[in-house]
Amino acid sequence: MNSFRIRRGEKKRRGGFSLAEATFSIGLMSFGFLALAPLLGLGMKTSRLARNDRATAQIAQTLIEEARQGTLVPGTVQLDFEGAPCASAQSVYTAQTTSVTPYLANTSLTQMTLRVTPLGAPDRARTYAVVFQTPH
Repeated sequence: MNSFRIRRGEKKRRGGFSLAEATFSIGLMSFGFLALAPLLGLGMKTSRLARNDRATAQIAQTLIEEARQGTLVPGTVQLDFEGAPCASAQSVYTAQTTSVTPYLANTSLTQMTLRVTPLGAPDRARTYAVVFQTPH
């Protein structure tokens, strides 16, 4: 069994960080987070715009299918997040059918112009023009 001796004049070394090192590392991490903060806002804006673009394309596809089946009523429709018709108080998108006409005097082809607008973002409106064959 070894005896425990304390030598005089020697400091006992402890592991860990000093207060200055901890303060410096926290300051450095804070500066990094503050530098990256604007990227978070930009990422959220880009995500919202991409979601709106995808939703407007899906809404347009749904309305084009309704026009092909002959069940689409021309005019303005208020739509919710899923593209289902709803009251104007709950609407997130508006879809306006501007024209459904025979194409070049051909009775079996129909031309349709559709404009889908996210509520509160009129500059992000998408216009779709389609020519399709109507059922006989």
